[in-house]
Amino acid sequence: MEPQPPREPVNPLDETIVRDEWVDETVVQEAVVVDETEEVLVRRPRPPLIWPWLLAFLLLVLGGLGAYYSFSQKDESTVPAVVGQRQEGAEATVREAGFEPQAERRESSKPRGLVLEQSPVGGTTLEEDKTVLLTVSNGPPRESVPDVVGETTSAAVADLTAASFKTDLTQAFSDQQAGIVIRQEPAAGANLKEGSSVALMVSKGRKPVAVPDVVGTTSSEATATLRAAGLDANLVAVPSDKPGGTVLAQSPAAGAKAKAGTKVRLNVAQEPTATATTPTTTQATNPTTTTAPTTTTTTPPPRATVPDVVGKELAVGARSVGDEGLKVAVKYVPAQEPQGRIVAQAKPVGTELRRGDTVQVNVSTGPNPAVATTVPDVAGLKQDEARTRLEAAGFEVLAIEQSTPDRSQVGVAMSQTPSANASVPKGSLVILYVGAAS
Repeated sequence: MEPQPPREPVNPLDETIVRDEWVDETVVQEAVVVDETEEVLVRRPRPPLIWPWLLAFLLLVLGGLGAYYSFSQKDESTVPAVVGQRQEGAEATVREAGFEPQAERRESSKPRGLVLEQSPVGGTTLEEDKTVLLTVSNGPPRESVPDVVGETTSAAVADLTAASFKTDLTQAFSDQQAGIVIRQEPAAGANLKEGSSVALMVSKGRKPVAVPDVVGTTSSEATATLRAAGLDANLVAVPSDKPGGTVLAQSPAAGAKAKAGTKVRLNVAQEPTATATTPTTTQATNPTTTTAPTTTTTTPPPRATVPDVVGKELAVGARSVGDEGLKVAVKYVPAQEPQGRIVAQAKPVGTELRRGDTVQVNVSTGPNPAVATTVPDVAGLKQDEARTRLEAAGFEVLAIEQSTPDRSQVGVAMSQTPSANASVPKGSLVILYVGAAS
């Protein structure tokens, strides 16, 4: 290779020019290619910018939430203090403040209708239309009034005192026994404040009635007259020359005041006693001497008069018959009268019988008779044992004493009615005639 001729020194300031002059074609071409490549890169489309849109959307959402919160917020107000006010006024005050009152009641010593508490308390800030709970007094505690009608006065007062009540007593005439409560106010079951009074009306017995004059009438007429006046008759047979059954005297006297149901004693004439003359002959020691006839008086057995027992309870009628020295024979029959009431008697009122005789009475089984039960045989047993057996069989028992000369029969059930093995409604009354020392 031939050596290159030495070049002349180049001025540095002219380096660019010089380089432009001697740059070969290849280099220039490469520069052109590079330029073309850069031109392609510049012209490529750029991707769209997303974050500005995201920012705008976020701002929009935040703005909507702010607006919703602003519109959803209600106005707030201060809850008024209403404790101590009456319920009506307190509720009106709460409504005026923009709230809805709700009341609940509670027993207290404060007057009824007074606001005891509130929630929220007065002065609290609360959204309007919210509920304010008011606790309102229902007054002092109340108790249920017990049922004391039909009790004795002392028992009724004790029951009401135990229930924290007082009593206010008044009296009135009635068919009830004296001293029995016939009405109460308030009625049983009512709620009343402790310490309040319950008014009780107490029976002072039946109203007195004027005793009618029955002297001179027959015993049956007198009995009917007395019953119409609300009185009962107690017939007592006495010797007299008047016709049998005539009323000779009465006690209480005519015109006197007596309580209804009082028994008026009537002395009724019994048949005159007959006398028999029996001639007796004595053998004379002296033929000329004769014995005059003697008169012997025969004393009849004690007599008894049948009382009127129709319409009475069996226990009452049996005692009336027993007071006359008579006995009853009980026969239960179907009837519409209440169970245990006498509907008929076999012997008319005023009939004269011997003491110890029996009068049959028909007794009602009632409109709805109980199941029939067989009466046990208790005759000959001691009174207590006889009573126990009858009560165990479901019967009620009435013991009536009758005089007996046989000391071994004292305290013993000599007879019974209804009789043994009779079929009568369960719960019926069985009468025992018990021996008593004469």
